[in-house]
Amino acid sequence: MSNNRVIALVLLFLTFITLSCGGKPEADLVLFNGKVATVDNDFSIQQAVAIKGDRIIFVGSKDGVAAHIGMGTEVIELDGKLVLPGLIDGHAHMHNLGEELMNLDIYGATSFQQIVDKVAERAKAARPGEWIIGGRWDQNNWEEKTFPEHDALSEVSPNNPVFLRRVDGNSAFVNQKALDIAGITIDTPDPFGGVIHRKANGEPSGILINKAMNLVKDKFPSETEAEYSKKLLKAVESCLAKGLTGWHEAGVSPWEIGIYKKLIDEGRLPMRAYVMLGEQEAALLEGSVEEIAEYFRKQRIESYGSAMLSVRSIKIFFDGALGSRGAAFFEPYADDPENSGLLRVTPEYITKISQAALRADMGVNTHCIGIRGNRLCLDAYEKAFQEFPKADHRFRIEHSQFVRDEDIAKFAALGVIPAMQPTHCTSDMRMVPARVGMERAKGSYAWRSFLDADMVIPCGSDFPVESNDPMLGIYAAVTRQDPSGNPEGGWFPEQRMTIEEAIKGFTIWAAYGAFQEDVLGSIEVGKLADLTVLDKDILTVEPKEFLTTKAVYTIVGGEIRYSRK
Repeated sequence: MSNNRVIALVLLFLTFITLSCGGKPEADLVLFNGKVATVDNDFSIQQAVAIKGDRIIFVGSKDGVAAHIGMGTEVIELDGKLVLPGLIDGHAHMHNLGEELMNLDIYGATSFQQIVDKVAERAKAARPGEWIIGGRWDQNNWEEKTFPEHDALSEVSPNNPVFLRRVDGNSAFVNQKALDIAGITIDTPDPFGGVIHRKANGEPSGILINKAMNLVKDKFPSETEAEYSKKLLKAVESCLAKGLTGWHEAGVSPWEIGIYKKLIDEGRLPMRAYVMLGEQEAALLEGSVEEIAEYFRKQRIESYGSAMLSVRSIKIFFDGALGSRGAAFFEPYADDPENSGLLRVTPEYITKISQAALRADMGVNTHCIGIRGNRLCLDAYEKAFQEFPKADHRFRIEHSQFVRDEDIAKFAALGVIPAMQPTHCTSDMRMVPARVGMERAKGSYAWRSFLDADMVIPCGSDFPVESNDPMLGIYAAVTRQDPSGNPEGGWFPEQRMTIEEAIKGFTIWAAYGAFQEDVLGSIEVGKLADLTVLDKDILTVEPKEFLTTKAVYTIVGGEIRYSRK
């Protein structure tokens, strides 16, 4: 910075001190000379923000903010940089991201042999019996796109059980040692809601779909609170550097929620968590609606630790994922005519949980990918609403990836929120036609159709399934292209979002999906001071520039939690 600029800033600051003797509260922090996209009702643009404590006390012009600047105010000169409401990931798995950051990451492997080689290297350094856990493999990126069999993997890791999640998190690949520990043999039946893939001779191949994964996961060594916290905080650190100020955690246990609370009490959790409680179906199936409702009431948290934690909804897994052909359709897969997907629980179970949640003033957020999954979930919700009507229930369907026009109309009629992840579209688009054919593909990732039906779309990433960088999600929403710019013009481009809508998806619409639009999601006086400052103006630059846009400051509750040096 030149000497003239330093002198000019000092004089400007002294002028503000002089003007600030007007009796208005002195700010702790002022963001000055920026482009502030408020995301208020008018999506108005301002120049400055003043913060006192954890709240916004002023939004307006450079001149107007002067009355809030005093001797104790920290002033950040932004030089026109874009300020957004704190970006929120509307569907994510923070602890799983921490696992990916600390465990064996095989994302990007272009062949099964690369995975075998990475596991062999890890096994050489591992203790006998130590679990090798990791994943993010995707057979669609291999020349041979079929599911592998475990033999080569088992040969390089005979003494270590291996569990590698597929990129979608809805299936896994394990070795013989893991199969032995879980007691999975040629005679083991498929569990309800899951599939054990078989070799030609009927023996387990090592591929476990959906709830079949639990047969092995249940044998994992118990994780300590310290281990869990370490993974969670490592992932949080990564998210803050991406400009995220909060996330919606898609399904955790009361034990995990207890760790969140302890971290907040110790001042160690610097991001806001909106938590979906895992429904624990095995235990809840036997209870009455009122007994389940009472369990939900005991777990419900409206605001904990200056609004750092909220537990206001239940997460249910209904069908599977497209990549592993577990997403449920009414008609078979185009590339697997004997298979139309699977349901992990019954529609009646969803209705029962929904009835209990309505009684406990909780929302329900159900994972649904395929057309059958989405429709049957809507029908199950409707039965619960008929018995326990509630105008503002905020029930969601997570992903909402394949829908028909008639189902979008039912979403709107029931007030069910489609919570969607834009990068799922641009990651999956290459395999969609082969999986379901072009006719069903037309109803996939139908953002514009939902928006035209006067609905909002909380946007997220489903990290670590996708990257935790919200700029990639905003890029995908606006372009419907992959980072290389393919396909030209976008995939079903009529379903694109505008840049303003994409920003809303990661701010005010995400806040709405969490019952938090009164305190988060826009830059307005009285709201919590969660802000993201970017180094590029994504409102005006070409979308390809989004891919290299970085967070400069990430501010949560008025505190700078990340600063790019």
